[in-house]
Amino acid sequence: MTSAGSSLHQCQALDAALDAADPKTAHLRAKFAPGALNTLYFDANSIGPMPRSAPERMHRLLDEGWRIARRRSWNESDWLDKPRLLGDQLARVLGAQAGDLLVGDSTSVNQFKLLRYALQLAPKRTVVVAQREVFPSNRYVAEGVAKSGDVQLRLIDSITQLPAALALGDVAVVTLSHVDYRSSERLDMPATNARIRAAGAISLWDLSHSAGAIDVALRASEADLALGCGYKYLCGGPGAPSFVYVNPRHQQSAWPAICGWMGHADTFAFSPEFEPAADICRFQVGTPSVLANEAFACAAEIWQSVDPQQLNERHRSLSDGLIELVQRCELAQTLEITSPLEHQRRGGHVAFRFGDAQALSQALVAAGVVVSARKPDSLRFGIHPLTTRHADLWESVERMRAIVANGTWRDPKFSKAQV
Repeated sequence: MTSAGSSLHQCQALDAALDAADPKTAHLRAKFAPGALNTLYFDANSIGPMPRSAPERMHRLLDEGWRIARRRSWNESDWLDKPRLLGDQLARVLGAQAGDLLVGDSTSVNQFKLLRYALQLAPKRTVVVAQREVFPSNRYVAEGVAKSGDVQLRLIDSITQLPAALALGDVAVVTLSHVDYRSSERLDMPATNARIRAAGAISLWDLSHSAGAIDVALRASEADLALGCGYKYLCGGPGAPSFVYVNPRHQQSAWPAICGWMGHADTFAFSPEFEPAADICRFQVGTPSVLANEAFACAAEIWQSVDPQQLNERHRSLSDGLIELVQRCELAQTLEITSPLEHQRRGGHVAFRFGDAQALSQALVAAGVVVSARKPDSLRFGIHPLTTRHADLWESVERMRAIVANGTWRDPKFSKAQV
């Protein structure tokens, strides 16, 4: 056995001990359905694991709610209240409180809604600050708002440029990704919020690659506005609705950007004039997506019992463990760790640089290690702290060692781009 192999087997024994010493996580893991046999899943940054209760619950809704009750379900079930109820269930893991969150629409739609709302909160200012190299949709939305003619978009290449961008005193809102979707670099939310607030601007965060993976403290950090994806670490199911967070101090400060009938103060009064609801519900637009919300509810019920600090420590142990395993073997010569080594600066996934990351990711998937890649050369391991085991890390690295050593990833069948 090579020295690297011996070192890895030492880690294997340690990993088994860490899993055995964490009964709380084992209890939560049991609430999720297992995937395919002999398959290791590191794609929680793309789509999270399925709660065990989802199939039966969805079947019950389809049969009792749709086939039998039909329109009566709007009165007999919680379909209309679901956006607010789901928000309340997610509040703890996001460092928020009941009434701070609402579930509905997509991340891009919510980005637009909150960006427009933020501009109303600073009516004498016309500049939006955004990251240049951010997830494309976030920048696209900001560009679209700027095209309206009354808003200027100011792009920054790094968070270190934020002070200069704020210096002119004309910034209304700063929209940022809490975690970079490629490198997994995490921004310091409390310090950044303080800087933005001192400059008289509003903070707007995208939590898509942090919510459900690491500790997010919206209230404690004094974030103004936030949104995030429901189908990644939060396990809401394929295409699950997004969520919005609005700090209570801002909830009644302006009209919503899109005034829909579900955001009315008295929805079924069918008033000819709009009157916004007095709480988070004013940010609801149209009829709730009943099927998607029901799937999301299966996960949201689990999140109610999750301690954010324990979640964060579990993620720290797993992600630090993966990095250590790669560093201890010959993979360190071909895979460059591009995520920050300090956990407090790292988001949900761990990223490595590899020349043909797309091909390697597909070779790994074929070998039962489900990962993802992003151009140009980022290989991403999306660790879910509730379902990933330390033992899974060891096995995934062993399989990756074999693929890299044998050159399996060079097979032409792995060259086609994949999601």
